[in-house]
Amino acid sequence: MQIKEMIITPNPYSRPQKKIGQIKNIVIHWIGNAGTTAENNAKYFDGLKGGKKNSAGDYIYASSHYIIGNDGVVVRCVPENEVAYHASKANSHSIGVEVCHPDWSGKPTQKAHESLVSLLVELCKKYKLEPTRAIIRHYDVTGKTCPKYYVEDVGAFKKLKEEVKGKMKEDKELVEAVKVLQKKGVISSPEVWINGVYTRDNVRSLILKLSYTL
Repeated sequence: MQIKEMIITPNPYSRPQKKIGQIKNIVIHWIGNAGTTAENNAKYFDGLKGGKKNSAGDYIYASSHYIIGNDGVVVRCVPENEVAYHASKANSHSIGVEVCHPDWSGKPTQKAHESLVSLLVELCKKYKLEPTRAIIRHYDVTGKTCPKYYVEDVGAFKKLKEEVKGKMKEDKELVEAVKVLQKKGVISSPEVWINGVYTRDNVRSLILKLSYTL
């Protein structure tokens, strides 16, 4: 996973340079602007440095540590040791991750999903977090419908956390072996074998395919 640095200019509205506390959570958001890129939104956060007001006349305070694009690019906007303005009372102890989406369903693209999982695995390992408890939605902090897709589809959010948990204890030797079998056309669903969630039918299919190749 490659990270593109687009660090926000220090300012009171999107990068106050306040020291963050002990990391307890990773908060997932949707960008809320369908079809835009991670770079577009990083520029928006940086553009708040001049002081922008919303329709109510209040100054906008907003940012996140990371933004994941529809193309899978991961943009870092705020250093992890600083507070980002993304989740109200959770700002002092959480990393904020915004995820772009191609349409208003809010569902991430496959590339965005893969980058999100990789980033969450890396952050959970770094801060010694248990993913099924530490990964939360903006909704869980404020009640806001964000990230829309994972608020409306609770099962998808649970699956995301379980996928992260599985990859954190992934067997690298097994992963490489699965890749070889996939390349040879023996298996078509590598995640089934890597995550150890295969069924009797999966095993039967594998045995039959191997018998044809031997």
